[in-house]
Amino acid sequence: MSHGGRIAAAMHKRQSKTEENEIPTAKAENRFGELEEGNEAGHAQKIVKELYLKYEKQQQRWRDYRSLFLFLSFVAWFLATLYLERSADVAYEVFSTMTDVLSPGTDTMQSTDEIYAWVSNSLTAVWVDPVCGDGICEAPWEFASYSSFGCRADCGELQNIQNITAIQIDLKWDFSHPLGSVPASNLMNQALWNLCPFVTQYSTQCYYTQDQTFTQLSGSSSAPLNDCPDGLWTLDIKRDIFDKVGGAVRATRMVTNASYYYRNYIAVASTLAEMRLEENLLYDAAYQGNMSLFSWMNYTLQQNSTNMTDVNWQVQAIINATCFCMNVNQFSNGTVWGQNAYQMLNLSMDPFNQGATGSIFIPPSTSNYQSLYCNRLTQSPLTIYEYATYNQTVYNATNQTYFVNGTTSKFYGPVPSNLPTNITYITLYNQLQPSQNTTASCARLVASATTWANTMLRRMQNFTIDWRLGDGTTTGKIAARNSVTNLLQSYVIYNQSELYTPIFGTPYGTTPAGSGALTATVSTLQSYYILGPYFFSNPQPASQAITRSSIYNNPNVTTASIASLAGARLGELFLQRQQTLNIVIPPPSIRYVNKTLATLVSQFLAAGAVTPYNWNVSTNPPTLPDANSSALGDLRTEYNFVSFQGNTTAYLQCDLFHRGQEYLGVCQNNNVSCSSTSNYEYPYNCTEVTGSPGLNVTGSLADVSYRIGCEIPCDLQLDCSAICECWGSCKTDQVCMCAACMYPALNPDATQDPEFQAVIETSGLNNVTSYIATITSASGRRRLQQTLADVLSAVTTLQASETALQAQTTTLQASVDRSNALAQARASDNTLVNLISQGQANIAASQAAIMSQLAVIIGKQNQSLASAQQAASALSAIEGLAAQQEAAQQALTNAVLQQVTAIKSATFSRIISITQALALWKTARRSRAVTQKAAILATVACTNAPVVHNNFTLDNGIDMSINTPRERDVGLTNRVVAGMLMYQVRTNQTNCSDSKFNQIQQTCTGPTTVKAYGVDPVFKSGVTLYNPDYTDVGNTIVTQFYNCNLLQNATYNISFLNQTLNPYPYCAELYSPEELPYAFYYFPLEGKEEGFPAYFDINLGASGAANWLSYLQEGLYMDSNTQFLSAELITYNAALRIFGYMTVEFTFTDGGSIAVDTRIDTVRVELYNTYDDYVRLFMEIVLDIMVAILFFSSVYQMILCQVERKNFMLYFTKAWNVIDFVSNSLLVSCVIIWWIFVFKNAKPFDIQLRYNVYANLEATANYLALADNGSGMLSMWNDYRDLQDLIDMLNWYFALNGINILLLIARILKLMDFQPRLGVVTRSLWLAGPDLIHFFIVATMVFIGYSMMGHLIFGNVIDAFATFGDSVNTCFVILLGVIDVNNELRALPGLQNVAGALFFWSYELLVFMVLLNFLLAIIVDAFSEVKEKTHETVGVHTELYMMGRDKWRSLMGMCSSNYISDNQLGTLLKQWAGEAGRKEDKGEKEVAKLLTILNEDMDEEDLQTVLLECLKDAPPEDEDEKAEKPSLIRRMFCLPSGKKVTATAEEIKLAAKYIVDRFGVHMEAEEVGDEGEDVGLKEGVEGAKIKEGVERGGDYLGNEERNQLAYALERLAEVQRELADGQRNLMVGQKQLAEQQAKLITLMNSDDQE
Repeated sequence: MSHGGRIAAAMHKRQSKTEENEIPTAKAENRFGELEEGNEAGHAQKIVKELYLKYEKQQQRWRDYRSLFLFLSFVAWFLATLYLERSADVAYEVFSTMTDVLSPGTDTMQSTDEIYAWVSNSLTAVWVDPVCGDGICEAPWEFASYSSFGCRADCGELQNIQNITAIQIDLKWDFSHPLGSVPASNLMNQALWNLCPFVTQYSTQCYYTQDQTFTQLSGSSSAPLNDCPDGLWTLDIKRDIFDKVGGAVRATRMVTNASYYYRNYIAVASTLAEMRLEENLLYDAAYQGNMSLFSWMNYTLQQNSTNMTDVNWQVQAIINATCFCMNVNQFSNGTVWGQNAYQMLNLSMDPFNQGATGSIFIPPSTSNYQSLYCNRLTQSPLTIYEYATYNQTVYNATNQTYFVNGTTSKFYGPVPSNLPTNITYITLYNQLQPSQNTTASCARLVASATTWANTMLRRMQNFTIDWRLGDGTTTGKIAARNSVTNLLQSYVIYNQSELYTPIFGTPYGTTPAGSGALTATVSTLQSYYILGPYFFSNPQPASQAITRSSIYNNPNVTTASIASLAGARLGELFLQRQQTLNIVIPPPSIRYVNKTLATLVSQFLAAGAVTPYNWNVSTNPPTLPDANSSALGDLRTEYNFVSFQGNTTAYLQCDLFHRGQEYLGVCQNNNVSCSSTSNYEYPYNCTEVTGSPGLNVTGSLADVSYRIGCEIPCDLQLDCSAICECWGSCKTDQVCMCAACMYPALNPDATQDPEFQAVIETSGLNNVTSYIATITSASGRRRLQQTLADVLSAVTTLQASETALQAQTTTLQASVDRSNALAQARASDNTLVNLISQGQANIAASQAAIMSQLAVIIGKQNQSLASAQQAASALSAIEGLAAQQEAAQQALTNAVLQQVTAIKSATFSRIISITQALALWKTARRSRAVTQKAAILATVACTNAPVVHNNFTLDNGIDMSINTPRERDVGLTNRVVAGMLMYQVRTNQTNCSDSKFNQIQQTCTGPTTVKAYGVDPVFKSGVTLYNPDYTDVGNTIVTQFYNCNLLQNATYNISFLNQTLNPYPYCAELYSPEELPYAFYYFPLEGKEEGFPAYFDINLGASGAANWLSYLQEGLYMDSNTQFLSAELITYNAALRIFGYMTVEFTFTDGGSIAVDTRIDTVRVELYNTYDDYVRLFMEIVLDIMVAILFFSSVYQMILCQVERKNFMLYFTKAWNVIDFVSNSLLVSCVIIWWIFVFKNAKPFDIQLRYNVYANLEATANYLALADNGSGMLSMWNDYRDLQDLIDMLNWYFALNGINILLLIARILKLMDFQPRLGVVTRSLWLAGPDLIHFFIVATMVFIGYSMMGHLIFGNVIDAFATFGDSVNTCFVILLGVIDVNNELRALPGLQNVAGALFFWSYELLVFMVLLNFLLAIIVDAFSEVKEKTHETVGVHTELYMMGRDKWRSLMGMCSSNYISDNQLGTLLKQWAGEAGRKEDKGEKEVAKLLTILNEDMDEEDLQTVLLECLKDAPPEDEDEKAEKPSLIRRMFCLPSGKKVTATAEEIKLAAKYIVDRFGVHMEAEEVGDEGEDVGLKEGVEGAKIKEGVERGGDYLGNEERNQLAYALERLAEVQRELADGQRNLMVGQKQLAEQQAKLITLMNSDDQE
């Protein structure tokens, strides 16, 4: 049979119908063709074959559904896993919040002000301070209130929560200053002070809103602050250029503690002084009262006389008189004295101390007296001796006055031991001799004895009453207490004034015992200590017995009785003192322990206090120890946090290293010891210290050795001591020496001074040494001394006149201050006033805060200007000091000239000698040097720093959280991490020299630069951040913030246009040529272009963030050279566990606008923490297994292709295989990316809440100074980059999975294609494919044309067409019905308006209405055609139901004994069909292709035959042509060779294979329809040709092909009609087939039973 016949037969077989109306497929006919021809039992086997085919179809359909559902399950699992991984709904919550709060809301800005406004709005929305009064204390940023700071409503009062420190600021000042310099009033007006926090966890504002001023030229003040929290503080003294202000910051509690012990010491010291006085008086009373009259007389006379012989004779004279005068007549009545000679003595005891001490003895008779006493007198005969003359001394007992020769002297207390020796109680005799008139002598002596007796009694009364008790207020023992108290009080006022108020002013308690002593007043303590614990609450019997009435009004009182009472009181007093000293005073705080008063007194005495036991003001001035003295032991109290010295003369000592190095002294040992004399010839007495120690230097000014060894060294000592400054560090044998007191400043030999030489020349003396020795007469010397005094007075007249006003002012002020010192000290306790003021401040705080803030905002610029003016005024005053110094020195020179002139005149007139002139000159030049020192230093400021910081630390052991990260939220729950980073890239400006119009603008954008730029606004006048306090004379403050010495190889002295810029210390790296510091410096960040970062820390407060923004804005962070700026911010939502990353990029275009690009990403880093996360992990693991199975199935197919077909690349010849492999590979890639994301990115990722980027967030200048050389910035940026990498990795992951989803959809559509109704979409698209391709070619050209037209015509005026991409997008948007751009087109002017209308309406008509409807028509038509073909097929639900029912029956049949499985049935049918022994082709069988030409189908062999026939008829080729081959170029570009071509048989075979493969169609164009229905036959070979034509891009379809297509369509309609009949027959055949199957099963079962 010929090839053509085989083809025709095959086509006839495919088109013929069987009797059973079944249409077997081409594959079935090929498979069973041999069987039908060669097997005579055809009918039975044919039935089995058909059964086997139906069984295979059903199993294949089952496998298709199973593959579809398994793949759908995989896709569902895949999508569910991605859904859980993405959590897009949750992430969008964060995204939307960040967008609403932080997004700029525009993609274009026109100026940097808009950027600053956006930053300001962002900071305002995020950098929010806690709201006071909301009931939530957001510690540590909202804190308990203290002073006027904090939030009491939310956090309470700080003093009720923790230990805080009460401090007091004690200041003393005296602005008096030498005339000729800055006036004292100016110094006072410009000086300010304030207490400010340096580092605290609370408010950063100063304690006082306004700096405090001074209102007096001199004075003192104490400012108590009762609630200062812990931290580093500073007491700022501003513009005190001459250190006129001194003071200290003290701990009030510690001052109170110290004052507590001082108060107790003063109380006990004064009471012990009182006790000591009383003890002394009582002791004298007890001691002297127990003496006999004659012993007391002897004792008394001995106390007041050095002539003991006279004392003894005087006493003996009276004793003799008591015995001798018994027989002597009296003047009055002429009778003898008898016992009246001794009875009138009123003796209360044995006058000779013969009896018991203190016993009362009254002799009964004269004989007894004579026998007992007179007979024992040793003088015999008994004689009365008297002095011839005497001077009478009388003692007035009433007013306790002695009359000595008519002169009175009054004494309080006992008779002082230093009375003149000529004062006694009785008569002093000049000559002792026997009495010549015994009567007169006896009368006188007996009267004298009586007086002595009365005097003795009176003395005892003085001791016990007058001198002991006094008047109870100003005299007596209480006077000692008051005197001690007053003296110590004065000492405290002038030496330790800070203790005065807590000692004498603040205490208010009236309970002295126990804890009451802590608040008891001094008087209360004194009242308690003077009595002691027992007698404070119990009576004092001994003290109460000694009263004025019992001593003076008792007629029976005697000296002995008084002595007895005094002794009893002494014992009682001793007990009182012991009890007092044993009183235990409680400690004022836990750092102290209980102390007895005895221990307190001993510790004070050991520290240098004057002992209260031997109080004598005249010899021991009152002193108290320093509270900080280590000698106090555990009572030592350091209450000064910081102290600083300052007074009216501090300018003479301060900072001499810079102000006057010539006055800096060094302590050197003296060679001689000098003492001044009043003799001008030898003005000093000198003793050698070195050489020959102790040797006196003798001589006078006439001796060279004296002058060298004594005068000159001593003059040097005097000069240096007056001029040089060693701050008291030199020892007694050392002298402070400096350059100002040595040659050439001062010549040690004053005689060599030119001024003194002029004096000599004026006097006419040529040889100074010879005239120095001239001695004047004594009278002349007195006259010259007086003249010298006059000259000295005249010399100092000028100096006195210069300082008169200052002295008067100082004197008056000092007088007022001293007179009011005590009152001011007592009135300095403002505790109550402060409490009231604080209460009022708290009441008005809410209202005042708003007004204050408003006033600050409105007046900020004015305040800055005022401060600048004030600073300028102070600077002008300082700068004017140089002129004032010159004027002062000129005045000093004139004064010295006047002094020299006066000395010359006095010397010339011989009023003074040359030695006196020398002494005067030495004094004058010393005064000049001292005055010159004062004049120089008074015009050179001690400090040029506008502010002097006196730092101190308050520490109560409370942990300070200075760097605790503050909570900054975007929205309510998205907490800002670290802060907001801004980064700028800058360019240089270059000359536009190549421009034609460079005269309009000469600069253009150049390359990027990293040069520092801007100006620190703190040093830039005219802006709000300008700080005038940092503008000093020498610009030393700015170098503290910008120190070029810290740089390596700093650049100085740059030459530019004949100028030298950046002199030292203003290096070019940190300073501009104008010597102002740059504000912004380059700092590289990895991954970014070189630029300048700026960072807003989350720890900045609302005002702090505003200040930092002002720093950027006023420092000109953005300017015309800015090319790019980015702002980045990270948030974290703890509830959702999601990080948000916002990046806003500002690109400064050359067109003048700023393009804004906002990007907000979200990512979850904590991937496996919750139960839901672990569920997702399980799903991920299962998904990974599924993906692995899919991928390895593709690999297996490739391996199988390699094994069976010897080329694995043939696997990719099918498009669906390519799609499967690409999809599976992407799935594997995504799995790998995910686990890289998990283990390499997410798991190790960590980020801190805050980074220490800048050195000081409270910096007063150089805000952007990096901490630790930028390590904090680098650490922060590294974590930012890690989060960026996380986000990028996750975005890649989901982007690839998006592609995966598209591929999976295609694979699902492929798997659905087996079911006619499920394959409607794919079939429709397949059918409409050629038309769609052609449509899209046309539509694309039209669409691109309109897009380009919009861009070219309107791109320069309408943003939507600005770029070609924007234009394409706009055209797409118009297709979707958004026509807002039409408004912009209609608003165009002129011809562009017409063009806009034509563009819009033509686009709408042509593209929107015409082309878009064409597209819909093509798709709908294809869908209708496919739908028509499949409307009679079985639906998915029916098919699944039938298949499920069959499977169910099969499963249920397993319980029957007649059960046969599906696999067994398939095996039997295959065997019966004759296929059991046939070996299956495991490889994929190639399907033959047919080529239809002239309505005749040809395969490869047929075409080869046709070509061979043509070859036979071809003419032979030339040898040259045969040898010629086409060139490489012709082969590459498919060009004809230009020669005749002939072919060999092998070439014809290859050509036939190529033609059939390229233009042929498969024999099996469609699958066999359901239940034997050949749906593909409707298309046949003609439909296959169409498909092949589409695959070839439509080249196949020509005119002839169209005719064939029309013919095929006609045949298709006929086939459809036949198909309907066939379906009816098919249903009948199916029923018959079911009956035959049942019979077959019954037959098989019967065979098995047999």
